[in-house]
Amino acid sequence: MVLLVALGWSAATTPMPWGGLWVLVPAGVMMSLLASWRFGAWGVLVPVALMGVAMALAGPQSPWVWWIPVTALSGVWMGLREEGGGPAAGDRAWMLLPVLLLAAGLPWTLRYPELVARVERSLSGFETGLVDFERRAGYPADRLSDLERALETLTKVQHQGLPSVLPSILFVWNALLVSAGRSLASQVTGLFRWPPLSRAPLSGWRLPDGALLVLLASLGLLLGPWNAWAPTAWTLLLNAGLGYCVQGIAVVESLLLARGVPPSVIALTMVFVFTVAWPVFMLATGAVGLSDVWLDYRRLERAPGGDS
Repeated sequence: MVLLVALGWSAATTPMPWGGLWVLVPAGVMMSLLASWRFGAWGVLVPVALMGVAMALAGPQSPWVWWIPVTALSGVWMGLREEGGGPAAGDRAWMLLPVLLLAAGLPWTLRYPELVARVERSLSGFETGLVDFERRAGYPADRLSDLERALETLTKVQHQGLPSVLPSILFVWNALLVSAGRSLASQVTGLFRWPPLSRAPLSGWRLPDGALLVLLASLGLLLGPWNAWAPTAWTLLLNAGLGYCVQGIAVVESLLLARGVPPSVIALTMVFVFTVAWPVFMLATGAVGLSDVWLDYRRLERAPGGDS
């Protein structure tokens, strides 16, 4: 119930039509996951039907409409893997590959410049409102001038970096909505007394080898002479790197759990280190996660009751 209220409130406070994704994406993921879990490959008819309805109502030129069937396709993939214990945490993240490819291809759509311009106008309106608020509140003139200079610098950075970063923001947002759809599907299974959906602990997170290929491909696009591919390359690089950051966190959590550290203490420690030094935190966890591809730290742990 709390999740439904949160999704509804977010949809009401987000400008349409993008606000509708708060509800439509989790609903599509929920239906496609349950359908593919119960009926196998026939579950792919759910994203096909969603795509047909979305295209009929909004047309293929609307950037927001493609997220509904593509996220539902990830739901189908998850449902097909539910039997036999379900996918591990890293495999479940790899099932977001269709969503990542959509985000990577978004800069090539015809309306992408319009979308970037709309987001820039929204950010500019927020910054102008912030200055007006401080002026009405009676803040000193020197503080207002410092704020205006900082906002001018921020605007320049936004104008340069937003076209490359916006697809990654949309990917992370829809990845969270896919997770919300899976949570809704889990609640539905309880209502119908179906077997519960599988759970995958974070400590077991390990990305498949295909994620490394995505990372290498993004680096190749960035280092090559293809400037037009930069937004696509940054989308693949940032999100693959984020996946390996999570893998690094999973390695550290696994090692601490094996030594008897409570999960609550681990979570508080991670949040504290991220808050105090997030650039170092991201680089360190990313390096640990990437090196885990070859070293496999968790396999080096001593098994309880076994030899060292």
